[in-house]
Amino acid sequence: MNSAVAVLRFLAGVCLFSAAWGLSCTTAPAQTPSVIGGDARAPAASGPVALSEQEARIQLGRRLFYDADLSGDGSMACASCHEQHHAFADGMATHAGITDEAGVRNVPSLGNVGAFKTLTWLDQHITTLEQQVATPVFGHGPVEMGMPGWATLLHRVSGEACYQKLFAAAFKKDNGRIDARTVPQALAAFERTLISRNSLWDQAQKKQAVLPAPARRGAILFFGPAQCAACHSGFLLSDQSFHKINTDHPARIRTPSLRNVGVTAPYLHDGSAPTLRAALQAHSHSPALSAQDEQALEAFLQTLTDPDFLHNPAFALPPETCPI
Repeated sequence: MNSAVAVLRFLAGVCLFSAAWGLSCTTAPAQTPSVIGGDARAPAASGPVALSEQEARIQLGRRLFYDADLSGDGSMACASCHEQHHAFADGMATHAGITDEAGVRNVPSLGNVGAFKTLTWLDQHITTLEQQVATPVFGHGPVEMGMPGWATLLHRVSGEACYQKLFAAAFKKDNGRIDARTVPQALAAFERTLISRNSLWDQAQKKQAVLPAPARRGAILFFGPAQCAACHSGFLLSDQSFHKINTDHPARIRTPSLRNVGVTAPYLHDGSAPTLRAALQAHSHSPALSAQDEQALEAFLQTLTDPDFLHNPAFALPPETCPI
């Protein structure tokens, strides 16, 4: 199956999912597919262009990210679980794989994922995006994308003319090799471009905007008496460490980033908190908060959403036409 067919199968799956929830789904015209996970549309390609090696690697990774042919049955892409309008989370507690085996972890946002030093909720040993690729693609605990092995994946990718061109441009020193090293490198190159840093909070920090009064009070609580910033610190609003938040969750969980948290519900590593209020209340080891405090904190957390990130066409479903 070539990548164009795989993308169409992915779009069809999105339409079926939307219909199940009473939403409309209109198939976009050929060459101008609608953006998965965003309201913008990917710009129509005007024809092949010259790309630098790094640009080719990013465009290759983007194409792979949205390609359902990376799953065993051609029905699931990376983007099936990482949707742009959810800050590359998916809005579900957990996400079932191609065999309908239930997921066990909430899908994390990929905003600023290139800055993380560990990449899963529990496993501290996966430290690079290149390493992480194998977990969803080949993993069996539970099955996600259900690819049986590298041989099948590489056979599919190497048989597609556009991929042949992109790998040749992206990995010149390797003579365009398509293998178990270059595929993860390309995916990681795209994922490292998923940078989010233009929320209302960011703008306020640069004196380009003013937070509403409730959010200002929430910020004071967040960085002060509520002690949220003891774990949610720095640019990522995560200390990247592993903590126990309450007695119901005895495992040590990596602190998630709170950037774009307003669009990534449900929360916690198992998706058990459906709202921000529920997530705040799950932190029983933290100082007690009044209802007014929780409301103010919620107001502040909503200012961490970056609309540019959610609608940037550079992160969206690529056009069917090959970029080179």
